[in-house]
Amino acid sequence: MSSRTEAGHTLSHYRLLERLGQGAMGEVWLAEDLHLPRKVAVKLLPEHLTGDEEAVNRLIREAQATASIDHPAVAKVYEAGRHESRPYLVMQHFDGETLAARLARGPLAVQEALSLATAVADALAEVHALGIVHRDLKPSNVMLTARGPCILDFGVAHVQASPRMTAADTLIGTPASMSPEQIDGRPADNRSDLWALGVILYESLTGRLPFQGESLRTMFHQVLHVEPPPPSTLRAEVPPELDQAVMKLLRKEPTHRYPRAEDLLADLACCGMRAQGDPADRPTRTMRIELPPTLRLAVLPFELMSPNPDDALVATGLVEDLIVDLSRVEALRVASRAEVAGYAKRTVPPRTLARELGVDYVLTGSVRQLGNRARISAQLVRAADGHVLWAERFDRTLGDLFGVQEEVSRRIVDALQVALKPGEREILRRAPTEHPDAYALYLRARELVGTTREDNGRAERLLRQAIEIDADFALAHAALGECLAQKGLKWWAGLEVADSALACAGRALELEPGLPDAYYVQAMVRRLQGNPAEVLRAIEKVLATNPDDAQAREWAAWSYLTLGKAEEALPILEPMTDRYMALSWLSNCYEMLGREQDAQRAHRRLRERLVELVRRDPDAVHPRSLLGVTLVRQGDAEAGLAQATRSVALAPDDGRIRYNAACAYALAGRPDEAIEQLKEGIRNLPSYIADWPGRDPDLASLRGHPEFDRLFGGPRLQ
Repeated sequence: MSSRTEAGHTLSHYRLLERLGQGAMGEVWLAEDLHLPRKVAVKLLPEHLTGDEEAVNRLIREAQATASIDHPAVAKVYEAGRHESRPYLVMQHFDGETLAARLARGPLAVQEALSLATAVADALAEVHALGIVHRDLKPSNVMLTARGPCILDFGVAHVQASPRMTAADTLIGTPASMSPEQIDGRPADNRSDLWALGVILYESLTGRLPFQGESLRTMFHQVLHVEPPPPSTLRAEVPPELDQAVMKLLRKEPTHRYPRAEDLLADLACCGMRAQGDPADRPTRTMRIELPPTLRLAVLPFELMSPNPDDALVATGLVEDLIVDLSRVEALRVASRAEVAGYAKRTVPPRTLARELGVDYVLTGSVRQLGNRARISAQLVRAADGHVLWAERFDRTLGDLFGVQEEVSRRIVDALQVALKPGEREILRRAPTEHPDAYALYLRARELVGTTREDNGRAERLLRQAIEIDADFALAHAALGECLAQKGLKWWAGLEVADSALACAGRALELEPGLPDAYYVQAMVRRLQGNPAEVLRAIEKVLATNPDDAQAREWAAWSYLTLGKAEEALPILEPMTDRYMALSWLSNCYEMLGREQDAQRAHRRLRERLVELVRRDPDAVHPRSLLGVTLVRQGDAEAGLAQATRSVALAPDDGRIRYNAACAYALAGRPDEAIEQLKEGIRNLPSYIADWPGRDPDLASLRGHPEFDRLFGGPRLQ
């Protein structure tokens, strides 16, 4: 890069478009990501600081601190590196204005200030749970976007318990927002960030800073020795509860402030209840499937405490048993194995889990195998604040693992004060099989079902071996049925697998009536057979056990869409916009209902979600294939078809990927290539795909094409 940075320069795979801002510690550019279709913000150190070790370290600290945070109110860092010896940071880009720019026009409405403080406090709760202190929270580091506030600039963030960073560490921060302990040279901690939030909230309510002075000496004197007037003395409509919260945030002694952001959130919620008459930021939605007021629990993958591969089998078995058994307790709603699988390699605070999984409680644990014994630790945590309700360590023989599962289940039920119905305690005591060898085969198979064609075949063989050992193993029969159904759904094996899969599900229900896994298999087969009405009947049985099962709700929505009942699918999908498939079907739903503006908004949000998923996991082939469709739909045919081509190359045997590629080509006005993708993928046409192409808005341009009508019986679908 030349000594002068200009628009059009390429840094790594980012093309600089426009300088957004410049300051003493760097300049920020709007840039285009040449690998993924998105705009990003690129922060560059000034060239004269590229040799300054502290300036470089500050940029690195910002990347390291922010990369571990996953919260919608914290700007994401995508990449950090050097280009021609110049350090850079690539971050999420927002359309909006800083809080500082907004406050320059005057204070916020009281409810708006309360919502702002709540969102920032919620983000701080997760940031602090990761051991990170921002240390420079101020209005210019809070961006106001259409989706709410977002915290920027972790350049002076401090990871607690890390070594001291600089000799000047004691005076890091912005004077107007610095806490008394920072001014005094004492270490900053969570409460220092909460002080800064108090300063922000005070200014947002009153339009003025709580501490002012013409010099640093005067301002620091006020911070250390002067109490600001309560906000209500400057603005009468500030309620007493909010007044008290602000003044508690601004107490001089850290021990007199809120100890944690969670405690502040509790008080802000009380302030919000007082203002419930104001409907701002509180949309209501109608859901077709009512969710009962039950406790929601996630059993996370247990941590492996040694490299012994047998530990993984023990840990998987415990988690599997706990999910299956606790799901049968009517008063509990348990996140499915698919929902928690992604957390095996992620360490996230409880509040993150509460937001992402919609749960009230989280069970975590660890496993260490020592010879013929296993040491298992488990703890039940309240997701809202990380409070541990129960924790225990078990030291048992490998043959007694079912006993550990039963005891952990019982302790969870007791800790949550769940009233068990007749027969539920016996369910918790019952082992899935009396044969450890059969169970080990089942667990190995469970990890492989539906992953790739080859692994799905391996899973089928393992499950047949397990059933040979124990013919009355209900979970193994259900899993075998799922394997067979996946053959048709993912790899379009045709209908010959349907009867066998249904027989497996039927046998599982004979052995264990009400087994949700078996109902899922029935739903999969009915989908394979192209019978959405029967899919709905099977899904209703799954939802009777767990009404907020996200995958089951998605399938219910898909069934309604296939039946042409978009108005029935809409209330199911609208609350599920955190899931990319739900967003995709929601956009289809709006199109079918003629709600073009809503469809465009859903498409934009879907694109953002898919880009983020592909960024996190470049091998996530299904999101990538759907991204291709979305890009073409939004007018970027070249980028969309590139994603479609790469997806097919990654998974040429996956029928869903071929179908999405066909949609991308159809939207791009290339019907022959779209038909070729459909023919290549379908070969033996499965019935489950027969009705949807006739309604799919993405394939509208193909209707009337002779080959399309031959494949899908065009006139029948019109």
